[in-house]
Parts: sequence; structure tokens; C-alpha cells
Amino acid sequence: MINIRFIRILVIVGLALIQKASPEPVTQCHKTGERYFISDFEQCDRFHMCDEDGNLAAEFLCQDGLVYEPISKQCGLPFKIDCIGSGRTKLQEPQGKSNCKRLNGKWAIAGTCDQYIDCTNGVERLVTCQNHLVYDDASGNCEHPDAANRVGCTAEELYGFSCPRSIDGGRYAAESDCRAFFTCAVYTNYHPRLSGCPVNTVFNPAKQQCDDPENVPNCKDYYKS
Repeated sequence: MINIRFIRILVIVGLALIQKASPEPVTQCHKTGERYFISDFEQCDRFHMCDEDGNLAAEFLCQDGLVYEPISKQCGLPFKIDCIGSGRTKLQEPQGKSNCKRLNGKWAIAGTCDQYIDCTNGVERLVTCQNHLVYDDASGNCEHPDAANRVGCTAEELYGFSCPRSIDGGRYAAESDCRAFFTCAVYTNYHPRLSGCPVNTVFNPAKQQCDDPENVPNCKDYYKS
């Protein structure tokens, strides 16, 4: 009888068989009574199928730019898959084209902090982070500048403000806008995080909170212009 679970795994992974098992595979199978997948010892985007008797039955490659994740047994982008820590440092030759360095992946746009190229199956898409976020090339997501702490795009470089050397942290008014303020705290690693007060309020540095403009002398006429 056909093993439905095995077929489902193959469909989800969506990969291509590249060759029969070699006499000296860089992985090891064990007899379990069922077919299963295991990662390669050296190459992060390659994995193997073991048969019921513990023999290496086949090798597979993830699509270019993706790597194999042993727990989910699926291929995914490498941002949350520790290839280096697991010792699987090798990858297949890149097959990228145009602005895609590989068929799948994300890459920052040179000279920008908030834009990146997102490639899927070799089709590229320009993405712009919103709400003052920047592209984090470690997570592959748009993050607060303090969280990404990316060279050339740090919060200090973007905002021209550094958190005071204080253990307690706090909130500090931004000189450029009465509604804007910076938070310095443990969860920002004491890098400034930009925030803003709701409409019809401004930041009150004395109270370290949003307040009516009439209570902040320097900003009392902020909404009158």
C-alpha cells in the first residue's frame, strides 16, 4: 500500500531527485521500518532519503537559495536555520539571475536601509519597509533599527541621537517633531527606538508621556499652524 504520509512530505518539500545514493554518503541511515529524510553532514541544502532497511535510497537538493531544516523536514530560507552552527557550511552553486543572487532569498538594496529584493523562484520583487523600520539582513524581516543594529543603518546613525548612559533608561523628546520621542530601555538594548504620540497630543519630556499641547510650552502651538 502507498505510504500517504511519505507522499505528502514530498509534495510539501517540493524538491527534485538529483542522483542515486553514492557508495560513501556523507550521512548515515538506520533501520527503522519506514522511509524517512535526514540532513546531509556537510551541505546545508542537500538531504537524503533512507529506506525501511536503513539503506540510503536517494539524495535531494533544495531549490537554489533554500536550505534543509531537519526538524520540520522542509526547505526554507536560511535566516532561522543554523547551517554554520550545525557544521553544514557547503551550498550548491548559485543559479541566480538579474538582481537575484540565488533563485530564492532576500538581499538589501545598496545605499538604502529600508529596501530589499525578495526573490522567489528567480522572480524578484522590491520591498520597502514601512513605519521607520529597516531591513534586517540577519532575520530577513523589517525590524526596528535598534533590533536590526545593521551597520550603516543603526538607530543612532538614522536619528542622530544616542541614549544617555543611564541604567534606568527613559523617554526623550526628538528635536525634529513635537509628537516624536525616543525610548531607551533594556528591550531596545539601550539604542533609541522612535515612537510617536497620537494625533492632538505631543510628547511631554517632563512627564515622559504624551500630553495636551497646552501643557508643553515649546509645543503649545503645534497643531495651530
